[in-house]
Amino acid sequence: MEVVGNAPLLAVFNRNDSAAGSDLKNSNHIIVRLTTRSSNIEDEIKKVWVPGPVIITVETWPVDAKKNQEENILSLVAKGSLDEQVKELATFIGKQNQPVLVRFDPDMEVYVDTFPWQKQSSEMYANAFNHFAEILKQNAPAAKMVWSPAGYPGTEEYWPGTKWVDIVAVTLKGKSELMTSNYPEAKDQQELIFRKLHRMRFFDKPVLVFGSEKLNKENFQQPAFDAAVNYIQQNKDIEYIDVNATDKTIAPGILRKDSSLLIGAFDPSHSLVDSVPLTTEHLFVNIMALKSGNFKKKFDSILVRDRNVIVTMEPWKDENLKKDPQLVENILKGRYDNLFDQLYTVIGATNKTIYLRWLHEMEIPITRYPWQSQDPVGYIKAYRYFVNYIRNKKPQHIYFVWGPAGDRGSMEFWPGTDVVDYTSIAIYGLPDKNITDHKKQESFNDIFKRKYNRIWFAHKPLFITEFGVKGPASYKKEWLTVAAKTIEENKEITGVSYFNDTDNPKAWGDIEAPDWSVPPFLYRAFLKQLKTSVKQ
Repeated sequence: MEVVGNAPLLAVFNRNDSAAGSDLKNSNHIIVRLTTRSSNIEDEIKKVWVPGPVIITVETWPVDAKKNQEENILSLVAKGSLDEQVKELATFIGKQNQPVLVRFDPDMEVYVDTFPWQKQSSEMYANAFNHFAEILKQNAPAAKMVWSPAGYPGTEEYWPGTKWVDIVAVTLKGKSELMTSNYPEAKDQQELIFRKLHRMRFFDKPVLVFGSEKLNKENFQQPAFDAAVNYIQQNKDIEYIDVNATDKTIAPGILRKDSSLLIGAFDPSHSLVDSVPLTTEHLFVNIMALKSGNFKKKFDSILVRDRNVIVTMEPWKDENLKKDPQLVENILKGRYDNLFDQLYTVIGATNKTIYLRWLHEMEIPITRYPWQSQDPVGYIKAYRYFVNYIRNKKPQHIYFVWGPAGDRGSMEFWPGTDVVDYTSIAIYGLPDKNITDHKKQESFNDIFKRKYNRIWFAHKPLFITEFGVKGPASYKKEWLTVAAKTIEENKEITGVSYFNDTDNPKAWGDIEAPDWSVPPFLYRAFLKQLKTSVKQ
């Protein structure tokens, strides 16, 4: 047992009541470490207990921290191996006549080894959290249960559901986050606070903001917090557009029916489209392709083949893929309206189904596309502007596709149910672009499970608008066989489209760009494995 001085409660944000929670700022914070051998918990906690509001952070540890692989602590919690210890703690809490908040195994989503409950599956964490919370509430019904991620990209993956969570929390510059550099550091405290609060936007709960050794009461900037909150409140219509969509359920009607799977390909060489029975073809279009008429030419050729079209709109400035550094701002100022008109003129003059994807893969923390690494609110506004601009003119055959890659943090950029008909993700075998050995690629199934878990909040039918594998034909055949099995087993996948080309060399630097393309016989073999569900 220990009293904590390096994780102070700095602020409380409640979207429904700005004054709520102010009485908690001076709470005493206690850490309780539980193992399967913990004993005399009540006697120990009495030594550090004081009057007034108390926050208890419960940490669960294996008896031997070095053996966590053999004795996975979250699994032990969920199976009840710590039940007696939890009951003893909860019974003591239940006797107190003061506010008590209980955090369970915080910062779980940061992919480092600071704590034994990190680097675990979100399902395993949720099971442990809910088991712990149920015992706590049975013995201390007045205690408040706090779900406490760091507020790191991918936070929502570890949401345990609404049943037991009373309050949520984030941590500013905790030691777990300081161990990783996967995401760029916020430019200032206001941006740091905003991004963390924004990541909690789906959860209609008060948010506790904890500090750390790095950011504590001495260097916490209240004006930065106030500015972050004000920015959220100014944009509350889009911040909270789907605030209650927080349980892992499949929305009714989004599962595909038999014989309804859409099969497509991006195939600029025409090696597949002329010889494989596809239902859909994929085109990428930029400004120059629209202006030159090249896009219309390709689009019309697909219509001649009597197929539907996935159109991925990329607002590059020219054929050399020059970026507009003020892209989001210029979209919102109407400077791309003429481009949207040209696009609609082409895609609106047909009765074939059009799947219109716009500003895709926005969540990846790179700058390959000018719409990546942007303020999520700005991105959301730009996405919504485009959809609502086209929607005012579009016929019923155009569907809007929101297309993250499916990486961590995808849902930060969720634009709202009202402007999305389909979600989409990309599935490529390489987990890291520095891997050159094709045998080290991940399976379609492993990637799908991970990425789908990141976007389930969307509750929309799923289109895998890009997928591919590199390597010799024999390996590609094996990989596609697993892919077909996964697609058959997951009816939320309503369509797939293969990327039958070599990737853009500019994105791979000194490494040879992977060649995802497959010969027709391999794709036909893939289709045969889907024969019970392919829409002809």
